[in-house]
Amino acid sequence: MKSLNISTGIRFGQRGPDIYGLRELAKAEPVEFLAKVEDLIRDGHITLDKIQRWDGLYAALADIQVPVTMEIAGAQRSVMASAFPILTGTTVVKAINDRYLQVETIGQELVTEIEDNKKVTTIAAIHNLDKNIEEVKPTDDYPEISADEESVEIRHKPNGRKLTIHADTIEENDAADIVERTNALAEIASDWVEEQTLKRVTDYDGSKASAADPYVYRPAGTGTTLYTETDNSPGTRAPNGTGIQNNGLVDESDLENARIRLNSMQNNRGKRINTPYSERAILVPDALVGTALKIANSEYVPGVENEVSNWGPRGKWRLPPERIHSSPKLDDLSTSAWYYGAFKRQFRRKWKLRMEIVTLGTDTQAYLDRRIAFQARIAWDVEVGAVDYVWVVQCLSGTTYPADE
Repeated sequence: MKSLNISTGIRFGQRGPDIYGLRELAKAEPVEFLAKVEDLIRDGHITLDKIQRWDGLYAALADIQVPVTMEIAGAQRSVMASAFPILTGTTVVKAINDRYLQVETIGQELVTEIEDNKKVTTIAAIHNLDKNIEEVKPTDDYPEISADEESVEIRHKPNGRKLTIHADTIEENDAADIVERTNALAEIASDWVEEQTLKRVTDYDGSKASAADPYVYRPAGTGTTLYTETDNSPGTRAPNGTGIQNNGLVDESDLENARIRLNSMQNNRGKRINTPYSERAILVPDALVGTALKIANSEYVPGVENEVSNWGPRGKWRLPPERIHSSPKLDDLSTSAWYYGAFKRQFRRKWKLRMEIVTLGTDTQAYLDRRIAFQARIAWDVEVGAVDYVWVVQCLSGTTYPADE
């Protein structure tokens, strides 16, 4: 493999970046050091797994001070910091972010993302109120429409994790441990957000027999069960309720039951709403994904000669693979409950704080007290809320709710 020569004068090969070249860059161009390091990391010349000699990098850069700009008390200030945490910190931030994005999740397919820095977000849902007037006579005034404004609350839930790397780990050049723990930090964060999202979309706590916080649906701030078999619940626009018992996913007839229930949802005039089939999806645990795919891929109704399936590849209500969402994490909630509807219309995932990744190095009190050479922290604040109740239905195989199984 040929080494790459770039404008910084640093050479790159199979053993990673030239440590001496990085030292000379920090000494000769301290002001430009951070910007050039960021360019090298962005272009993939420096990555966490390419750093082979942490001990050598530490020895070469720890004693060189470079200026960095920080925000202190709301003002931008230039401070001096060791070149070692500047390079490694920037590399670790990129590694955590990349790894977080690489983890496969389905939560983003079930919600509409929003951002709001308030602890409690109030979203107004305005439903047009028409009059049941089929004809306006030439001598009559046109009737005025009005709007009934409902509101829902979405709260917040802060969380985060950190990793600590001691000087001994760097001096012993335990590169594998550093990479493994950095990747774990990103995967742990992704896991928590995914699990929280799935719990909210299924209203795991709020729709159990003994409903309790956290509720995904909070009209006017009041925690309310989202999935119920009771007529006119959680509101009158769901005349048959939002859940179906004894409707485990076995064949297309179960999907048909869910479709009919979803199509019974109403607007404020008491008329049925039309949920576009292009927006409908199915959410199933891993235990049922094989059944869902079998139904979706079957052109004909099993056991019925030459009858084309409405849910198959040629059917009007077909579910293409990209709209069959499944995760083994759902099996931790229930192996039999499943959901059908236009998820993104119903659920909002509010980020009060997007994934925030920060690092600290040897210029800290922790190094003086305990020889902590490097620390990284990831923090987030996210919550999911339902803005309505008419777009998704829950199906149970029996009469027991997931949280009560």
